[in-house]
This record gives sequence, structure tokens and C-alpha cells, in this order.
Amino acid sequence: MKNRTLFAIPDKQIYLCGHSLGPVCHAAKETLNEGLQSWSHELVGGWNKSAWIHLPQKLGKSIAPLIGAQPEEVIVADSTSINLLKCLLTALALNSQRKVILTEHDNFPTDHYIAQSITAIDPTIQVKTVANNELVAMLDETIAVLMLTQVNYRTSQKHDIASLTQKAHALGILVVWDLSHSVGAMSLACADDHVDFAVGCTYKYLNGGPGAPGFIYATKRHHERMVPMIKGWMGHKLPFAFAPDFEPAEGIKAFLTGTPAIMSLKALEGALTCFDAVDLSSLQEKSVKLSQQLIDKIQQALPMLHLVSPQAASVRGSHVAYAHPQAYAITQALISRGVIVDYREPGLIRMGISPLYIDELDIDRVVQTLIEIFESRLYQREVFQKRLLVT
Repeated sequence: MKNRTLFAIPDKQIYLCGHSLGPVCHAAKETLNEGLQSWSHELVGGWNKSAWIHLPQKLGKSIAPLIGAQPEEVIVADSTSINLLKCLLTALALNSQRKVILTEHDNFPTDHYIAQSITAIDPTIQVKTVANNELVAMLDETIAVLMLTQVNYRTSQKHDIASLTQKAHALGILVVWDLSHSVGAMSLACADDHVDFAVGCTYKYLNGGPGAPGFIYATKRHHERMVPMIKGWMGHKLPFAFAPDFEPAEGIKAFLTGTPAIMSLKALEGALTCFDAVDLSSLQEKSVKLSQQLIDKIQQALPMLHLVSPQAASVRGSHVAYAHPQAYAITQALISRGVIVDYREPGLIRMGISPLYIDELDIDRVVQTLIEIFESRLYQREVFQKRLLVT
């Protein structure tokens, strides 16, 4: 499955940071250049001649099979944070007799911030946060929306989408899933699991580039009833009629707001072609195998590193996290040796596994590099103690 030649990864570098920012692929460079050429030669005509206006829907159709959705249920737009706000507001409007958003303490911070923003706009809405192991017990008929991220950004603990969605629906609760640490690394089934809404980013395992736009999934079940609560001209039924009052476009297109970022969309267009011939179940199996290889070898050779990710693959995503008092310095030492990982508070080293460009030999090299760093105490050098702005 590994096809490193699709990507422009520097020689001798092992890239274990796809959970944060995927590497650039050659196809993305080509489609981005196409966009630049269209802009150069067609100028404003590119909206029609190069069909820029249709890119949000076109790329939504490309993402749909990666999350187990129908083509008309996904659109690419804005950022994950803004898309989450759209989905939460829409879900609250659909379940307007209830006023509670339920989530877990360790959800990604931006998800908390977006939910908190809603309470500032509408003080009747309450955000309730509970521990992961209390989620099911706290589901009741006062809750309007359950908001969860499938894979925890720190620990990589993975929720069972089908089970939690079913339990929520049994109590009349709508569910909004954040798939940012899932899509492109594992098999998903939004339609079969009866997911109401989902959001995700495209710059992690989908390799869309820094700040690449997010996506929204909305099940067809809600299309006739849902009304976008953040209204923008691109989500209008006839955007170039420039009508003073908003009439939503049909279906998922109503979730568009402002003018799409065409160059980012063009880069993503190429990046998504890397998945054209990929079987997602096989991709996930390979991810599990490589992650387990990493866990087993570190447990054997480096007992000073404490695994904080689940041991069981069934409840673990595609990155592995380790705790150590010198985690930041170890991260920087690894990077200096060509093993690209990242750091997250409190004291965690994260290693992302993408079988598109990682294989067994890479895992062996990572472990050997870690052994050498500890034996030489390389991480104790002063240069690795200085905190960078982005970790």
C-alpha cells in the first residue's frame, strides 16, 4: 500500500506527522499549478471556463466515499471550526424544544470554543461536558445535540460512531461528529451509521495542505427540513441574482457561505486523487498493523516511554501518543534526526501512522532512532529545550 513516490517527502525523512499536517503530493502541485495558470490566463473567467464555482461540490463528491456518504451529502467549505458552528446551529434548530449540547471534557478545544460561542449568542443554550466514561449514562431527553470527535487528538482513543449514534437517536438526540483525526486514515460509514452531521479537516490525513478547507456532511434525511443558520451568498439558491433576502440552495449546497478559496481547493483536488485506488478497510488494517509494531517495539526497547493511547486497536485511531517528562525535547531531537513527530501538552509525543507513505522499515528506523537518542542523551541538549511557537 505504501507509495511514497506519490509524495514530495525529503529523502531519508520519516514523516509521522500526518495527524497534524499531511505531506504535499505531486498531484496537488499539478492541480494547484493548473489553478494558477487558469487565474493567469482566464482571470475572472476562471469561475466559468475552469468551473471554479463547482469545486466545493466536486470535492465533496470525492470525500463522500472516504466517509461512507452519498455524493450529495458532502460539501467542502470554510474551516472545520466554522463548519462545526453551522452544524451545531442547524441541529439545534431541528431539535429546538431542547437546549443542551453534550460533549466530553477532552474534546478538541476549538469544538468547546464553538459550543461556548453559541451560548454567548443564545443564553438559553447550555453546554454540558462530562468524562468520556460518563457519556452514555448522561444521555437523556433534555439533550438536543451530542457533539463528539471520533478520535481524541491527544490520546488517539476512538469512539464507536455507530453505537453512540444509535444510543443518542433512541432518546431523540441529534449527533454531530468531528472526523478530523479519522478521515483518510480509517474506514468510515456515516450513512450506514445514521450520522446526522459531521465535519472534518482536509489537511491532516487527506494531505490538502496548510489551512486547507474543511468539509460538512449532512444526511439526506435532514435536507428538506434543515435551514442554514449562517447564511452566505454562495449558499443562496441563485447567488448571482443578488437578491436582498436569503433563499437557501437545495440540500448540502445551502451550507456554503462566502466565496470559496479556489487555490486551496485546487491543491486539495490533486491530493484527493491519492485515494482513488485505495481500499479504506485495507488502509485501516495496515495502520493498525504499523501502530501495533511501533507499540510493541517501544514497549520492549524503551520502557521509559509511557503509552497513553489505548492498547486495543479497536478503540485506537491512527496516531500513537507517549508521555515522558522530557517529551518536548525528545520530539525536537527526533525531528533533528529526520523523524518528524509533534508534541502536545501535557508532555506527549504524538506519532501519526499513514500507510500511504509509511511502512514496516520506517517503524524500525523510528525505534532505532529513539534508542540512539536515549543512549546518547541527545534530547538533553539546550537547543532542544527551547519552546517553539508551534509544537
